[in-house]
Amino acid sequence: MEHAASDEQITAICRLMYNNFQVNAQFVNAQLELLSGSGGEAHAANPLHSTLRESLVQLNIEAAELNYPLIQSLNELENYVIVRIEREKMRVGYVIFGPSAYSDISVDAITGFLNDYNVPANLKEAARDYYCSLPIISGFKLLHASVLLYYLIYGKELNTLDVLHHRALFSEDEHVRFERHIDKNLSDQRETTALHHDVELEKQLFQSIKEGRTEKLRELANFDPKNLGILSKSSYLRSQKNIAIAGITLATRAAMEGGLHSEIAYTMSDLYIQHMEELTDIQSVVKHRTEAMIAFAERVKQSRSEKYSRVVAECQKYIYNHIYEELTVATLAEKVRLNANYLSQLFKKEVGIPIHSYIMREKVEEAKKLLTASELSLSEICARLNFYDQSHFTKIFKKLTGVTPKQFRSY
Repeated sequence: MEHAASDEQITAICRLMYNNFQVNAQFVNAQLELLSGSGGEAHAANPLHSTLRESLVQLNIEAAELNYPLIQSLNELENYVIVRIEREKMRVGYVIFGPSAYSDISVDAITGFLNDYNVPANLKEAARDYYCSLPIISGFKLLHASVLLYYLIYGKELNTLDVLHHRALFSEDEHVRFERHIDKNLSDQRETTALHHDVELEKQLFQSIKEGRTEKLRELANFDPKNLGILSKSSYLRSQKNIAIAGITLATRAAMEGGLHSEIAYTMSDLYIQHMEELTDIQSVVKHRTEAMIAFAERVKQSRSEKYSRVVAECQKYIYNHIYEELTVATLAEKVRLNANYLSQLFKKEVGIPIHSYIMREKVEEAKKLLTASELSLSEICARLNFYDQSHFTKIFKKLTGVTPKQFRSY
């Protein structure tokens, strides 16, 4: 088992973290009493909490486990990294890295939050100053900072993806309960609303739902550094509910595009939105929004796996994972240990198109992503996806989309 650094080393680590990120780092004992800090220009204490201990209790700091850093948000406005300190199987304290914010917090968001929590008038100005002065550190940068902090304390390098997956935003029991509820209930009522936010983030999020890519979706949904806007200036809670409802509405459409039966998709939408309206705190709303999106992706993934035989599903998975390689029927037949002619017949019978046509369709889908999200030239995209030449690439792309790659990029 890893052994934590000494108290003196942890004090030095706190200073290093502050010097590199301009975010406070503090070392507290098991009773949540301050032992040492970063020694830098300390960020003002949250005026809504009378003591450091009060802030840490609200963070649910004791949920931090030994093997991973814990990344927590308080009121969805300020973020913290918590590393549990153990020596000889005894918990001796915690290192707290924070507070920070993903991006500048708007005055409207702060005002709505203060109204939701009935903050006394004499504390509102100090609270606004506090939230406006939080150091900015993006979600992905915070993730890497958590891995660095853990390494400095325990000398063990963690995979950022493992840390991300460990940061569960909803319990498995709650998820299973909702899945059963979805299977048993149908509803005809739906709510929709409009949402203004980052277009590229939306494309990535809802493309992941459409493709049933739950792991990618967890990565995007857990760390969303973009400002999604304020849809209710009077209440931050209402604003987050509106954002969540809009996200669920878009997720419903993406799931149907991914092959999920419309009745199932609408039922899920109904139930998640209905439950959303019953929630009374911001963290539960954000947690529920993420739960809903991942549930849609999982349902798409499930429906796709049930739609095709194991052999065909395995071929589709291989094509997806090796889209930048040269793909042939012979290669796929070797992977699934079937005769190439038999595999071709089986694939066309289940999917409706020949394997070669399916491969070309998937390559064009990947090309569309590269045309939208990268600055690669057409010749570079053509080469990466193993088309014969640019003329062949353009011909196939136009056949499947109705426009040339150049026209698609200009839209």
